[in-house]
Amino acid sequence: MFKILDFLLENTIFQDLLTDLEINVLYIEESEKTEKKTIETLRPKCLFFAEDIQKGWAIFQNVRPQIVILNSSASSALSFIQKAGNMKTEVIVIIDAASTDSVIDLIQHNVQHFILKPVSGEKLLEIVHRCLYQMSLEKELQQQKEMMQAILEFQDDLLFIVEDDRIVDCNMTFLNFFGYDDLGSYEEEYLSFAESFINERGYYYPANQMLWIDECLHSYKKVKMKNTEDIEYVFMIRVSQIPDDVSRFIVNCTDITELEKESQEHERLATRDSLTNIYNRFKFQSFFTEEWERMKHTKHPLSLVLFDIDDFKKVNEVYGNDYGDLALIQLTELVKKRLRTEDIFARWGGEEFILLLPNMNGREAFKAAEALRFLIETKHFSGVKKMTCSFGVVQYEKGVSRERMIEQANNALYQAKINGKNQVCQYRKDKLQ
Repeated sequence: MFKILDFLLENTIFQDLLTDLEINVLYIEESEKTEKKTIETLRPKCLFFAEDIQKGWAIFQNVRPQIVILNSSASSALSFIQKAGNMKTEVIVIIDAASTDSVIDLIQHNVQHFILKPVSGEKLLEIVHRCLYQMSLEKELQQQKEMMQAILEFQDDLLFIVEDDRIVDCNMTFLNFFGYDDLGSYEEEYLSFAESFINERGYYYPANQMLWIDECLHSYKKVKMKNTEDIEYVFMIRVSQIPDDVSRFIVNCTDITELEKESQEHERLATRDSLTNIYNRFKFQSFFTEEWERMKHTKHPLSLVLFDIDDFKKVNEVYGNDYGDLALIQLTELVKKRLRTEDIFARWGGEEFILLLPNMNGREAFKAAEALRFLIETKHFSGVKKMTCSFGVVQYEKGVSRERMIEQANNALYQAKINGKNQVCQYRKDKLQ
Protein backbone atom coordinates (compact mmCIF):
# COMPACT_ATOMS: atom_id res chain seq x y z
CA MET A 1 0.00 0.00 0.00
CA PHE A 2 1.37 3.41 -0.97
CA LYS A 3 2.21 5.52 2.08
CA ILE A 4 2.22 9.22 1.39
CA LEU A 5 4.29 10.18 4.42
CA ASP A 6 7.03 7.69 3.56
CA PHE A 7 7.04 9.00 0.00
CA LEU A 8 7.42 12.61 1.19
CA LEU A 9 10.15 11.71 3.67
CA GLU A 10 12.18 9.67 1.19
CA ASN A 11 11.81 11.74 -2.00
CA THR A 12 14.97 13.88 -1.87
CA ILE A 13 14.38 15.42 -5.32
CA PHE A 14 11.00 16.70 -4.14
CA GLN A 15 12.55 18.02 -0.93
CA ASP A 16 15.38 19.77 -2.79
CA LEU A 17 12.83 21.50 -5.01
CA LEU A 18 10.94 22.80 -1.99
CA THR A 19 14.16 23.97 -0.37
CA ASP A 20 15.32 25.81 -3.50
CA LEU A 21 11.97 27.58 -3.81
CA GLU A 22 11.79 28.25 -0.06
CA ILE A 23 8.45 26.46 0.12
CA ASN A 24 7.11 24.79 3.29
CA VAL A 25 4.66 21.89 3.05
CA LEU A 26 2.37 20.71 5.85
CA TYR A 27 1.03 17.14 5.56
CA ILE A 28 -1.88 16.14 7.81
CA GLU A 29 -3.05 12.52 7.91
CA GLU A 30 -5.50 11.50 10.61
CA SER A 31 -4.91 7.76 10.23
CA GLU A 32 -1.11 7.82 9.90
CA LYS A 33 0.75 6.18 12.79
CA THR A 34 4.44 6.89 12.53
CA GLU A 35 6.87 7.13 15.39
CA LYS A 36 7.69 10.74 16.18
CA LYS A 37 11.39 9.90 16.50
CA THR A 38 11.45 8.50 12.95
CA ILE A 39 9.73 11.57 11.57
CA GLU A 40 12.07 14.02 13.29
CA THR A 41 15.09 12.05 12.07
CA LEU A 42 14.02 11.96 8.44
CA ARG A 43 11.98 15.18 8.15
CA PRO A 44 13.65 17.96 6.15
CA LYS A 45 13.20 21.56 7.26
CA CYS A 46 10.71 22.21 4.47
CA LEU A 47 8.28 19.41 5.43
CA PHE A 48 5.98 19.33 8.45
CA PHE A 49 3.69 16.50 9.59
CA ALA A 50 0.66 16.24 11.88
CA GLU A 51 -1.34 13.13 12.75
CA ASP A 52 -4.63 14.98 13.33
CA ILE A 53 -6.37 18.21 12.37
CA GLN A 54 -5.89 19.88 15.76
CA LYS A 55 -2.11 19.38 15.76
CA GLY A 56 -2.00 20.33 12.11
CA TRP A 57 -3.77 23.60 12.87
CA ALA A 58 -1.23 24.43 15.58
CA ILE A 59 1.65 23.80 13.16
CA PHE A 60 -0.11 25.80 10.46
CA GLN A 61 -0.36 28.84 12.72
CA ASN A 62 3.33 28.68 13.59
CA VAL A 63 4.79 27.81 10.20
CA ARG A 64 2.30 29.35 7.72
CA PRO A 65 3.16 26.81 5.00
CA GLN A 66 2.61 27.61 1.33
CA ILE A 67 1.12 24.16 0.63
CA VAL A 68 -1.12 22.04 2.88
CA ILE A 69 -1.89 18.40 2.03
CA LEU A 70 -4.98 17.15 3.89
CA ASN A 71 -5.43 13.37 4.03
CA SER A 72 -8.51 13.26 6.22
CA SER A 73 -12.26 13.05 6.14
CA ALA A 74 -13.99 15.70 4.06
CA SER A 75 -15.61 17.16 7.18
CA SER A 76 -12.24 17.49 8.94
CA ALA A 77 -10.70 19.09 5.86
CA LEU A 78 -13.59 21.54 5.66
CA SER A 79 -13.23 22.39 9.35
CA PHE A 80 -9.53 23.12 8.88
CA ILE A 81 -10.13 25.31 5.83
CA GLN A 82 -12.90 27.26 7.56
CA LYS A 83 -10.52 28.01 10.41
CA ALA A 84 -7.84 29.19 8.03
CA GLY A 85 -10.23 31.68 6.39
CA ASN A 86 -8.76 33.72 3.54
CA MET A 87 -5.37 32.06 3.70
CA LYS A 88 -2.84 32.50 0.94
CA THR A 89 -2.09 28.79 0.88
CA GLU A 90 -2.53 26.13 -1.78
CA VAL A 91 -4.57 23.25 -0.32
CA ILE A 92 -4.55 19.68 -1.66
CA VAL A 93 -7.35 17.47 -0.32
CA ILE A 94 -7.11 13.67 -0.57
CA ILE A 95 -10.58 12.11 -0.39
CA ASP A 96 -12.42 8.83 -0.89
CA ALA A 97 -14.69 8.45 -3.90
CA ALA A 98 -17.58 8.23 -1.44
CA SER A 99 -16.82 11.75 -0.20
CA THR A 100 -17.32 13.44 -3.54
CA ASP A 101 -20.56 15.07 -2.31
CA SER A 102 -18.44 17.16 0.06
CA VAL A 103 -16.29 18.43 -2.78
CA ILE A 104 -18.83 21.19 -3.52
CA ASP A 105 -18.45 22.58 0.02
CA LEU A 106 -14.68 22.50 -0.33
CA ILE A 107 -14.79 24.20 -3.72
CA GLN A 108 -16.95 26.95 -2.24
CA HIS A 109 -14.10 27.58 0.18
CA ASN A 110 -11.66 28.04 -2.73
CA VAL A 111 -10.10 24.56 -2.66
CA GLN A 112 -8.94 23.78 -6.19
CA HIS A 113 -6.88 20.60 -5.86
CA PHE A 114 -8.32 17.15 -5.12
CA ILE A 115 -6.88 13.63 -5.29
CA LEU A 116 -9.10 10.56 -5.17
CA LYS A 117 -7.79 7.52 -3.30
CA PRO A 118 -5.86 5.35 -3.95
CA VAL A 119 -3.04 7.88 -4.23
CA SER A 120 0.07 7.41 -6.34
CA GLY A 121 3.34 9.26 -5.96
CA GLU A 122 3.14 10.46 -9.55
CA LYS A 123 -0.32 11.95 -9.04
CA LEU A 124 0.70 13.67 -5.82
CA LEU A 125 3.80 15.18 -7.43
CA GLU A 126 1.75 16.31 -10.41
CA ILE A 127 -0.64 18.26 -8.18
CA VAL A 128 2.20 19.70 -6.08
CA HIS A 129 4.03 20.82 -9.21
CA ARG A 130 0.83 22.45 -10.41
CA CYS A 131 0.62 24.34 -7.11
CA LEU A 132 4.25 25.39 -7.36
CA TYR A 133 3.72 26.60 -10.92
CA GLN A 134 0.69 28.66 -9.88
CA MET A 135 2.62 30.13 -6.97
CA SER A 136 5.55 31.03 -9.22
CA LEU A 137 3.16 32.83 -11.60
CA GLU A 138 1.61 34.77 -8.73
CA LYS A 139 5.04 35.65 -7.40
CA GLU A 140 6.14 36.87 -10.83
CA LEU A 141 2.95 38.90 -11.19
CA GLN A 142 3.52 40.48 -7.79
CA GLN A 143 7.09 41.34 -8.75
CA GLN A 144 5.84 42.96 -11.95
CA LYS A 145 3.31 44.99 -9.99
CA GLU A 146 5.97 46.10 -7.55
CA MET A 147 8.29 47.02 -10.41
CA MET A 148 5.56 49.05 -12.11
CA GLN A 149 4.77 50.78 -8.84
CA ALA A 150 8.44 51.66 -8.39
CA ILE A 151 8.57 53.08 -11.93
CA LEU A 152 5.52 55.25 -11.24
CA GLU A 153 6.97 56.46 -7.96
CA PHE A 154 10.11 57.68 -9.69
CA GLN A 155 8.26 59.53 -12.44
CA ASP A 156 7.98 63.31 -12.36
CA ASP A 157 4.31 63.42 -11.44
CA LEU A 158 2.20 66.56 -11.43
CA LEU A 159 1.24 67.09 -7.77
CA PHE A 160 -1.07 69.73 -6.34
CA ILE A 161 -3.50 70.38 -3.48
CA VAL A 162 -7.09 71.46 -4.00
CA GLU A 163 -9.11 73.27 -1.34
CA ASP A 164 -12.70 74.36 -1.95
CA ASP A 165 -12.27 73.80 -5.71
CA ARG A 166 -9.10 75.95 -5.84
CA ILE A 167 -5.52 74.81 -6.33
CA VAL A 168 -3.72 76.13 -3.26
CA ASP A 169 -0.32 74.49 -3.73
CA CYS A 170 1.59 72.54 -6.39
CA ASN A 171 5.03 71.29 -7.31
CA MET A 172 7.34 72.78 -9.94
CA THR A 173 6.62 69.91 -12.33
CA PHE A 174 3.01 71.12 -12.45
CA LEU A 175 4.01 74.73 -13.17
CA ASN A 176 6.63 73.72 -15.74
CA PHE A 177 4.12 71.57 -17.61
CA PHE A 178 1.69 74.46 -18.06
CA GLY A 179 4.43 77.07 -18.50
CA TYR A 180 3.88 79.29 -15.46
CA ASP A 181 6.33 80.70 -12.93
CA ASP A 182 3.89 80.70 -10.04
CA LEU A 183 0.46 79.42 -9.07
CA GLY A 184 -1.08 82.89 -9.17
CA SER A 185 -0.34 83.21 -12.89
CA TYR A 186 -1.91 79.81 -13.50
CA GLU A 187 -5.08 80.77 -11.61
CA GLU A 188 -5.48 83.89 -13.76
CA GLU A 189 -5.81 81.61 -16.79
CA TYR A 190 -7.78 78.65 -15.39
CA LEU A 191 -10.86 78.68 -13.17
CA SER A 192 -10.80 74.88 -12.96
CA PHE A 193 -8.09 72.29 -13.54
CA ALA A 194 -10.58 70.38 -15.70
CA GLU A 195 -10.37 73.16 -18.30
CA SER A 196 -7.04 71.58 -19.31
CA PHE A 197 -8.68 68.29 -20.28
CA ILE A 198 -9.07 67.49 -23.98
CA ASN A 199 -12.54 66.25 -24.89
CA GLU A 200 -11.72 63.09 -26.83
CA ARG A 201 -13.23 59.62 -27.01
CA GLY A 202 -11.59 57.23 -24.56
CA TYR A 203 -10.50 59.93 -22.10
CA TYR A 204 -12.23 61.39 -19.08
CA TYR A 205 -13.99 64.70 -19.62
CA PRO A 206 -16.50 65.90 -16.99
CA ALA A 207 -19.96 67.04 -18.00
CA ASN A 208 -19.62 69.66 -15.26
CA GLN A 209 -16.06 70.93 -14.84
CA MET A 210 -16.70 71.90 -11.22
CA LEU A 211 -17.44 68.27 -10.27
CA TRP A 212 -14.22 66.65 -11.49
CA ILE A 213 -12.82 66.22 -7.97
CA ASP A 214 -15.86 64.23 -6.81
CA GLU A 215 -15.77 62.02 -9.90
CA CYS A 216 -12.02 61.36 -9.70
CA LEU A 217 -12.20 60.65 -5.98
CA HIS A 218 -14.08 57.39 -6.56
CA SER A 219 -11.91 56.00 -9.37
CA TYR A 220 -8.76 56.75 -11.33
CA LYS A 221 -9.34 58.76 -14.49
CA LYS A 222 -7.30 58.85 -17.68
CA VAL A 223 -7.08 62.33 -19.19
CA LYS A 224 -5.33 63.98 -22.09
CA MET A 225 -3.78 67.45 -21.72
CA LYS A 226 -1.41 69.72 -23.67
CA ASN A 227 1.72 71.22 -22.17
CA THR A 228 3.04 74.73 -22.74
CA GLU A 229 4.59 73.59 -26.06
CA ASP A 230 1.20 72.32 -27.28
CA ILE A 231 2.34 68.68 -27.04
CA GLU A 232 -0.30 66.17 -25.95
CA TYR A 233 0.30 64.03 -22.86
CA VAL A 234 -1.80 61.35 -21.19
CA PHE A 235 -2.06 61.26 -17.40
CA MET A 236 -3.65 58.97 -14.86
CA ILE A 237 -5.31 61.16 -12.23
CA ARG A 238 -5.59 59.99 -8.64
CA VAL A 239 -7.39 62.07 -6.03
CA SER A 240 -7.07 61.41 -2.30
CA GLN A 241 -8.69 63.26 0.56
CA ILE A 242 -6.22 64.64 3.09
CA PRO A 243 -6.83 62.89 6.43
CA ASP A 244 -8.93 64.85 8.94
CA ASP A 245 -9.61 67.59 6.39
CA VAL A 246 -12.80 67.18 4.37
CA SER A 247 -12.17 70.26 2.22
CA ARG A 248 -8.63 69.47 0.99
CA PHE A 249 -7.51 66.93 -1.58
CA ILE A 250 -4.14 65.92 -2.97
CA VAL A 251 -4.09 65.24 -6.70
CA ASN A 252 -1.45 63.11 -8.41
CA CYS A 253 -1.18 63.13 -12.21
CA THR A 254 1.09 60.33 -13.43
CA ASP A 255 2.45 60.61 -16.96
CA ILE A 256 1.44 57.44 -18.82
CA THR A 257 1.93 58.80 -22.33
CA GLU A 258 4.37 56.10 -23.44
CA LEU A 259 2.29 53.34 -21.89
CA GLU A 260 -0.75 54.77 -23.65
CA LYS A 261 1.07 54.71 -27.00
CA GLU A 262 1.98 51.06 -26.50
CA SER A 263 -1.57 50.27 -25.41
CA GLN A 264 -3.02 52.05 -28.42
CA GLU A 265 -0.69 50.15 -30.73
CA HIS A 266 -1.80 46.83 -29.21
CA GLU A 267 -5.42 47.94 -29.47
CA ARG A 268 -4.90 49.05 -33.06
CA LEU A 269 -3.59 45.62 -33.98
CA ALA A 270 -6.54 43.97 -32.23
CA THR A 271 -9.31 46.32 -33.34
CA ARG A 272 -8.23 47.65 -36.73
CA ASP A 273 -8.54 46.04 -40.13
CA SER A 274 -5.01 45.18 -41.23
CA LEU A 275 -5.52 46.36 -44.83
CA THR A 276 -7.55 49.56 -44.53
CA ASN A 277 -6.67 50.52 -40.93
CA ILE A 278 -10.30 51.33 -40.14
CA TYR A 279 -12.11 49.55 -37.31
CA ASN A 280 -12.80 45.85 -37.67
CA ARG A 281 -16.11 44.10 -37.01
CA PHE A 282 -15.25 43.28 -33.39
CA LYS A 283 -14.46 46.89 -32.47
CA PHE A 284 -17.52 48.17 -34.30
CA GLN A 285 -19.73 45.94 -32.16
CA SER A 286 -18.12 47.42 -29.06
CA PHE A 287 -18.76 50.98 -30.24
CA PHE A 288 -22.28 50.03 -31.28
CA THR A 289 -23.01 48.82 -27.74
CA GLU A 290 -21.71 52.09 -26.26
CA GLU A 291 -23.71 54.27 -28.65
CA TRP A 292 -26.79 52.11 -28.10
CA GLU A 293 -26.71 52.77 -24.36
CA ARG A 294 -26.05 56.47 -24.92
CA MET A 295 -28.90 56.70 -27.42
CA LYS A 296 -31.36 55.10 -24.97
CA HIS A 297 -30.31 57.64 -22.34
CA THR A 298 -30.32 60.77 -24.52
CA LYS A 299 -33.21 59.74 -26.82
CA HIS A 300 -31.24 61.13 -29.78
CA PRO A 301 -31.65 59.44 -33.20
CA LEU A 302 -29.24 56.75 -34.37
CA SER A 303 -28.80 55.51 -37.93
CA LEU A 304 -26.87 52.68 -39.56
CA VAL A 305 -25.50 52.39 -43.10
CA LEU A 306 -24.30 49.12 -44.61
CA PHE A 307 -22.65 49.25 -48.03
CA ASP A 308 -20.47 47.14 -50.26
CA ILE A 309 -18.66 47.39 -53.57
CA ASP A 310 -20.68 46.24 -56.55
CA ASP A 311 -19.22 43.24 -58.40
CA PHE A 312 -15.95 43.46 -56.48
CA LYS A 313 -15.10 39.90 -57.46
CA LYS A 314 -14.90 41.07 -61.08
CA VAL A 315 -12.60 43.93 -60.04
CA ASN A 316 -10.16 41.39 -58.62
CA GLU A 317 -10.52 39.13 -61.65
CA VAL A 318 -9.95 41.94 -64.18
CA TYR A 319 -7.37 44.09 -62.42
CA GLY A 320 -5.81 41.64 -59.94
CA ASN A 321 -5.89 41.36 -56.15
CA ASP A 322 -3.19 43.99 -55.62
CA TYR A 323 -5.22 46.65 -57.39
CA GLY A 324 -8.32 45.39 -55.62
CA ASP A 325 -6.63 45.88 -52.24
CA LEU A 326 -5.42 49.32 -53.29
CA ALA A 327 -8.96 50.25 -54.31
CA LEU A 328 -10.25 49.19 -50.87
CA ILE A 329 -7.67 51.41 -49.19
CA GLN A 330 -8.48 54.38 -51.42
CA LEU A 331 -12.21 53.91 -50.89
CA THR A 332 -11.88 53.94 -47.09
CA GLU A 333 -9.72 57.07 -47.23
CA LEU A 334 -12.33 58.72 -49.43
CA VAL A 335 -15.16 57.85 -47.03
CA LYS A 336 -13.25 58.90 -43.90
CA LYS A 337 -12.83 62.44 -45.24
CA ARG A 338 -16.61 62.86 -45.40
CA LEU A 339 -17.39 61.62 -41.88
CA ARG A 340 -18.03 63.55 -38.70
CA THR A 341 -15.91 63.06 -35.58
CA GLU A 342 -18.61 61.02 -33.85
CA ASP A 343 -19.27 58.68 -36.80
CA ILE A 344 -18.02 55.07 -36.56
CA PHE A 345 -16.65 53.49 -39.75
CA ALA A 346 -15.62 49.84 -39.96
CA ARG A 347 -14.91 47.05 -42.39
CA TRP A 348 -17.73 44.56 -41.94
CA GLY A 349 -16.11 41.85 -44.03
CA GLY A 350 -14.54 41.45 -47.48
CA GLU A 351 -15.80 44.33 -49.63
CA GLU A 352 -18.57 45.22 -47.15
CA PHE A 353 -18.43 48.27 -44.85
CA ILE A 354 -20.61 49.67 -42.08
CA LEU A 355 -21.27 53.17 -40.73
CA LEU A 356 -22.80 54.08 -37.36
CA LEU A 357 -24.21 57.62 -37.39
CA PRO A 358 -25.11 58.96 -33.92
CA ASN A 359 -27.51 61.93 -33.67
CA MET A 360 -28.59 61.46 -37.28
CA ASN A 361 -32.09 60.51 -38.40
CA GLY A 362 -32.94 58.29 -41.36
CA ARG A 363 -33.45 61.13 -43.83
CA GLU A 364 -30.09 62.69 -42.97
CA ALA A 365 -28.39 59.29 -43.13
CA PHE A 366 -29.91 58.68 -46.57
CA LYS A 367 -28.50 62.01 -47.82
CA ALA A 368 -25.08 61.20 -46.34
CA ALA A 369 -25.09 57.77 -48.00
CA GLU A 370 -26.17 59.26 -51.33
CA ALA A 371 -23.30 61.77 -51.14
CA LEU A 372 -20.85 58.92 -50.55
CA ARG A 373 -22.35 56.87 -53.38
CA PHE A 374 -21.89 59.75 -55.83
CA LEU A 375 -18.37 60.43 -54.56
CA ILE A 376 -17.34 56.80 -55.08
CA GLU A 377 -18.98 56.58 -58.49
CA THR A 378 -17.06 59.63 -59.77
CA LYS A 379 -13.75 58.76 -58.10
CA HIS A 380 -10.85 57.52 -60.23
CA PHE A 381 -9.22 54.63 -58.39
CA SER A 382 -5.62 53.71 -59.19
CA GLY A 383 -5.53 50.87 -61.71
CA VAL A 384 -9.32 50.41 -61.62
CA LYS A 385 -11.46 52.06 -64.27
CA LYS A 386 -14.59 52.50 -62.15
CA MET A 387 -16.19 51.28 -58.93
CA THR A 388 -19.67 51.72 -57.53
CA CYS A 389 -21.30 50.83 -54.22
CA SER A 390 -24.77 49.92 -53.05
CA PHE A 391 -26.07 51.23 -49.71
CA GLY A 392 -28.64 50.10 -47.14
CA VAL A 393 -29.81 52.70 -44.59
CA VAL A 394 -31.87 52.25 -41.42
CA GLN A 395 -32.85 54.44 -38.48
CA TYR A 396 -33.40 52.99 -35.01
CA GLU A 397 -37.03 52.40 -34.14
CA LYS A 398 -38.29 51.70 -30.64
CA GLY A 399 -38.31 48.03 -29.69
CA VAL A 400 -35.70 46.97 -32.27
CA SER A 401 -32.54 45.20 -31.08
CA ARG A 402 -29.01 45.93 -32.32
CA GLU A 403 -28.93 42.64 -34.19
CA ARG A 404 -32.28 43.36 -35.81
CA MET A 405 -31.15 46.86 -36.82
CA ILE A 406 -28.13 45.42 -38.63
CA GLU A 407 -30.39 42.87 -40.27
CA GLN A 408 -32.69 45.68 -41.46
CA ALA A 409 -29.74 47.56 -42.96
CA ASN A 410 -28.68 44.36 -44.70
CA ASN A 411 -32.20 43.92 -46.09
CA ALA A 412 -32.08 47.46 -47.46
CA LEU A 413 -28.67 46.77 -49.02
CA TYR A 414 -30.05 43.61 -50.60
CA GLN A 415 -32.94 45.62 -52.03
CA ALA A 416 -30.47 48.13 -53.50
CA LYS A 417 -28.70 45.24 -55.24
CA ILE A 418 -31.98 43.89 -56.62
CA ASN A 419 -32.95 47.35 -57.86
CA GLY A 420 -29.86 47.53 -60.05
CA LYS A 421 -26.93 48.36 -57.72
CA ASN A 422 -25.10 51.71 -57.39
CA GLN A 423 -27.92 53.19 -55.34
CA VAL A 424 -29.11 53.88 -51.80
CA CYS A 425 -32.09 52.05 -50.35
CA GLN A 426 -33.65 52.96 -47.00
CA TYR A 427 -35.30 50.33 -44.85
CA ARG A 428 -39.03 50.83 -44.48
CA LYS A 429 -41.09 48.40 -42.47
CA ASP A 430 -44.04 48.46 -44.84
CA LYS A 431 -41.92 47.70 -47.92
CA LEU A 432 -39.04 45.50 -46.82
CA GLN A 433 -40.53 43.28 -44.16
